[in-house]
Amino acid sequence: MSIGFVIVTYNSERVLPACLNSIPRGYDIVVVDNASKEKPVQIANSFGARIVVNEKNAGFGTACNQGAKLLTTSHVFFLNPDAVLATDAVSEIEKAIRLYPDAGGFGPSIENVGKRQKFRRTSYMQDQGRRQAPDVPPTENAEVDFLDGAAFVCDLDLFWGLGGFDEKIFLYFEDDDLCFRIRAQNRKLIYVPGARVLHERNGSSGKSLSLDYFRSFHAAKSRVLINHKHGIAINVRREKWRAVSLLLRSIATLNVRKAAKSLGTFFALTSGAAAS
Repeated sequence: MSIGFVIVTYNSERVLPACLNSIPRGYDIVVVDNASKEKPVQIANSFGARIVVNEKNAGFGTACNQGAKLLTTSHVFFLNPDAVLATDAVSEIEKAIRLYPDAGGFGPSIENVGKRQKFRRTSYMQDQGRRQAPDVPPTENAEVDFLDGAAFVCDLDLFWGLGGFDEKIFLYFEDDDLCFRIRAQNRKLIYVPGARVLHERNGSSGKSLSLDYFRSFHAAKSRVLINHKHGIAINVRREKWRAVSLLLRSIATLNVRKAAKSLGTFFALTSGAAAS
């Protein structure tokens, strides 16, 4: 049993050093950079990590696949650059792998810094696209149907047997899709609360109106793609009117961030995503 790390970066220089520093020495690390303005080559090299630099933003899932192809370990640990591992997080995951040798994936307890804690035990597909209230996280190792992709460990042979992340999904919902496919193979997903990860949600690329638009655009586009892929009904026309309503309300209240997000959602729904 062995673990290798894959970290996908996009203008993540501010948070990347802390992330890499939290990984115990001696583990194989691959950093895949999605066309950052400032290339994190020196940061990665200083921590002994290998780095792949993409000339354009290939998307999260595609970049994860690129990094995983360079690993020869039994398991791959996908870790967001704005996440920091607690001291014993990796050893707790390794204990779980030994305890559940037939499991397909493992997920640590992810604590979102400065935000209300969220936990989901089911995938978007199993909820049939409904927005579910956060669940209560287990206090002991538990079998679940969804693990957050911000810090997710997967059996590497199984990962490639399933074709890796779906590269049609540019950003968001790729973890839901992979978890759903793992469970369809009757492989367990194990939540490991003893392995703690601190996550500065949306901290890897910073904050700006353009990023608000970018994230909302791809979240909406990926949601439509996931619905179509898994046969979940979605009323795109209603979703567009909802986005317009939120946009007008945001303009009326001078909330420019919400306006940017609503605009991103609207354009995703009118840019051919609904027909993907």
